[in-house]
Amino acid sequence: MGRKYTEIELEQKRTKVTIRLTERSMLKCTEGMVLSGMTVRNDFIERAIEFYSGYLAAQSHTAFLSDVILEAIDGSISSTERRLAKLLFKIAVEMAKLEQMLASINEMDDETLQKLHIRCVNEVKKINGIIRMEDAVKYQRGE
Repeated sequence: MGRKYTEIELEQKRTKVTIRLTERSMLKCTEGMVLSGMTVRNDFIERAIEFYSGYLAAQSHTAFLSDVILEAIDGSISSTERRLAKLLFKIAVEMAKLEQMLASINEMDDETLQKLHIRCVNEVKKINGIIRMEDAVKYQRGE
């Protein structure tokens, strides 16, 4: 069984290896050394290995993080959807109460009711659903 090294020993221990690189890789190595200000090819290759290893590790973490983020977003959207559904239900109940009160105090024939429906549909389309009470009062007063 081999000896276990400490982190510091691993940083300082050097192993001699022989590698074969294409001319293109050697040119890239030389260009990289010039850009980074390094004078020893060995240092540049070690840095490149560290960088690429980190890149590969980040790729696997990115896939994991993507799933976690998607689950968090999905949970947030689901809870928002539930809250909106409850609020819309409450608004619908209040609207139904108002409609029942208005229907009980106004005697409107079917033709007038149909015209009112068409007018309201067209108005809501025109104003993108943003209804102001002031505008409705002005309309009812004939302004």
